[in-house]
Amino acid sequence: MNIEYKELWATILSGNTWNGEFLNKAKDGKLFWEQTLISPIKDECGNTSNFLAVKENITEKKELFEQLTSSKELAEAANIAKSQFLATMSHEIRTPMNGVIGMSGLLLDTDLDEEQRGYAKIVNASGENLLALINDILDFSKIEAGKLDMEAIDFDLRTTLEDTAEMLAIRASQKGIELICHIDPEVPHYLTGDPGRLRQIITNLVGNSVKFTHQGEIVISARVDSEGEEFVVVKFDIKDTGIGIPANRIDALFSPFTQVDGSTTRKYGGTGLGLAICKQLTELMGGKIGIISEEGKGSTFWFTSRFARQSSEVHEVPEVLKRTEISGTKILIVDDNLTNRLLMIALLKHWGCPNETASDAEKGLALLREAALQGNPFRVALLDQEMPGMDGSELGRRIKADPLVESTLMIMVTSLAQRGDVALLQQIGFVGYLPKPVRQDQLHGCIAIALGRANQTSSNVSKGIVTKHTVAEASKRGIRILLAEDNIMNQKVAQSILGKIGYKADVVANGLEAVRALEMINYDVVLMDCQMPEMDGFQATAVIRDSESKVLNHKVPIIAMTANAMKGDREICIEAGMDDYLTKPVKRDELSAVLEKWSTKTTVCLADTIQIK
Repeated sequence: MNIEYKELWATILSGNTWNGEFLNKAKDGKLFWEQTLISPIKDECGNTSNFLAVKENITEKKELFEQLTSSKELAEAANIAKSQFLATMSHEIRTPMNGVIGMSGLLLDTDLDEEQRGYAKIVNASGENLLALINDILDFSKIEAGKLDMEAIDFDLRTTLEDTAEMLAIRASQKGIELICHIDPEVPHYLTGDPGRLRQIITNLVGNSVKFTHQGEIVISARVDSEGEEFVVVKFDIKDTGIGIPANRIDALFSPFTQVDGSTTRKYGGTGLGLAICKQLTELMGGKIGIISEEGKGSTFWFTSRFARQSSEVHEVPEVLKRTEISGTKILIVDDNLTNRLLMIALLKHWGCPNETASDAEKGLALLREAALQGNPFRVALLDQEMPGMDGSELGRRIKADPLVESTLMIMVTSLAQRGDVALLQQIGFVGYLPKPVRQDQLHGCIAIALGRANQTSSNVSKGIVTKHTVAEASKRGIRILLAEDNIMNQKVAQSILGKIGYKADVVANGLEAVRALEMINYDVVLMDCQMPEMDGFQATAVIRDSESKVLNHKVPIIAMTANAMKGDREICIEAGMDDYLTKPVKRDELSAVLEKWSTKTTVCLADTIQIK
């Protein structure tokens, strides 16, 4: 280090202390560093008469500092290399995983014998577990490196929660557990935040509850915790009736690689990363996370998240809701689960529907008869299937066999959906059939359509049972989808999944072909891979959005469908002009949800079916 001697002398001659470092040479010629403090000593007259120098050999400290600096630079370089490696590996792993999970899932929908189905289930489940493990490791690595950013995009909170609950309900029903989703009507629907990370937290926490719950129920609830003019803090609860957690293990629960049972022979698997990731994500979303639990009596995980309110734009109400009016309809709820009854009561009250409840079939039948005798009958009955004593199907038969109440419109709401249920229920006389957890729009639409059909006397009106697909299928008709994907295996997977959920798509192998197709046909939705030869997805999107190009619709919804799942990939796609983002392996439920989201913006028309006079 070069020392400014002029500055040193100016400092001490002015009566001040100088503090600095010297590089000295010892008698043996070896260089060493000294930390030196030089203070002036003044006489009685106040004049500087001498100097006091305090020295400390800091050679080891300097060497250690240089080593730390060098190590820090190496660590930063290694971190950059790790991030690049993770990005590459994420893409390379997800591409074959898309084939494994996608094809095994489609295989399970075919006619297989018992042995073949068992093998296919193992392949599919192993693929899902491996993908979950990969996602946890990638997320934890990004959080650890401070590389995970939160998005700020507009979304519908209710749709996000209900879509997530619908996907998780399958896992819960396989264990005989009831999954309930209750969103307080006071919670704003249209918010700005990161719906993907919110979905990830919910999925992790509910997945944890499913793992440790063997009977009973899991309830997902959301309510307003606090709010202002421009923001709202929402509190989410995931309550289960599982095995609970010992008090001495709760504090360590959100630590990485920690499980309640850490023994090598533990009954429950997992990496122990899920809850640690939830904690980090919650904090990044401006919230907190915690748990209330008692061993043997279940657990309630809770967390809060802060969201911005969307601008006061008018959000279009789906045609299904605009063209129907169910308020004033008297409805009976028959369900042995108290939580379900409370949820139904809240929804029907919000819609202006007078209602009563019964906890079993016998009481339900008695209420129906009593109301009819009093001249104020129930118009609709929402019946649970699994109830002690008499189940929902048998109750339906009793209702139809009783001339006093046979005109009641019966809708089955069940958590144990099985193939063949629809045909059997229609034969009994049910007009509607919905799976749990009940989505608000599906329940409202099902009641409205059933009422509309009952009020129409035209002989050509369809009398088929109303399901969750009734409204969705109507919006799918006529939807034209373009799939841009260069990988043949991924083309087959995507086409098969689309076919299973009721869509068809035209396929092109690169961005250039996609642009040419959009110049000739006015597609409603484009599923766009990002990495393709000749012209990639980003370049193709730029051409599509260019008002000077020959594309027929420059505002066509473009959904990125890519194996890129690292930090910023979604933002890159959105900034490039795409509207939404799906990562591979593509899952049927996620693809269905995003297509319904964007296709309903162009085609929803059910007036003839649901108009109520």
